[in-house]
Amino acid sequence: MQRILIVVALIILVLLLAHLISAWQFRQNAMTLVAKIETTGPVRMRQDLPEPVRAFNQRGLLGTDPAPGVIELTQVAEMELQPGQGWQGISARQVICTTSTGFVWQAWQSRGPLTMVRVIDAFTAGKGVLEVRLLGSIRVGHEAGVLADRSEAMRYLAELPWAPDAIALNRDVEWRVLESGEVEARLPMQPDDAVVRFSLDAQSDFAVMRANSRYAGMQDGAPVFKDWEGRFSDYAEIGGRRIPRRGEVGYVVDGKYQPYWRGHVIGLARE
Repeated sequence: MQRILIVVALIILVLLLAHLISAWQFRQNAMTLVAKIETTGPVRMRQDLPEPVRAFNQRGLLGTDPAPGVIELTQVAEMELQPGQGWQGISARQVICTTSTGFVWQAWQSRGPLTMVRVIDAFTAGKGVLEVRLLGSIRVGHEAGVLADRSEAMRYLAELPWAPDAIALNRDVEWRVLESGEVEARLPMQPDDAVVRFSLDAQSDFAVMRANSRYAGMQDGAPVFKDWEGRFSDYAEIGGRRIPRRGEVGYVVDGKYQPYWRGHVIGLARE
């Protein structure tokens, strides 16, 4: 009996060690992705922004010069991956590059001392990746490849209202005003460009983001594409920038908007 208990204890120890190593490696992966963000590049403020974008950007910068490097956001948020499944609280930290196209979003859900779920969502060096791990170590979701590249590039564009410095400095992004009055942000890439559109509110702030045919994962062995929508509100000064402190995003299914993420920015730092 004692020998059995020793064997069981050793198995538990090995499993625990494997879990700790895997969780540590996942956190290291996030640090590696952040290191891949290219923060060098032109630091001159763009002079080619369409007037609605230029005016919005000036308000965001609060009269200061844009800063090369990265913006780091701290977020408190919640997610509902399937309608009716219930919203789950998460904490998140996001790094957004200001001179080139790149971001790394790390999110986690904790229960006391335990990390129940950890997520990395990123676009670095032209590549997109989304990975979800249970307990921080057991992979339960992973997306990468050409479709994920475009999907994550679209996310970078969609979240530019949170990064006034990137609007001012990132020359990869092409801006134009559409006949509808919406503002389009486009990132040329192969095989299809990443494109999102912004609607402005009465204060000329970016209020609604829309995009067509964003990759939303695989179903029955085939890629699924859905129209995508996000909303920004509660513009205020935080960390020396005027940004929307609240946002949400979701897919449009059968003509109905179904949010799956909503959050509150509680901190902004420039590095």
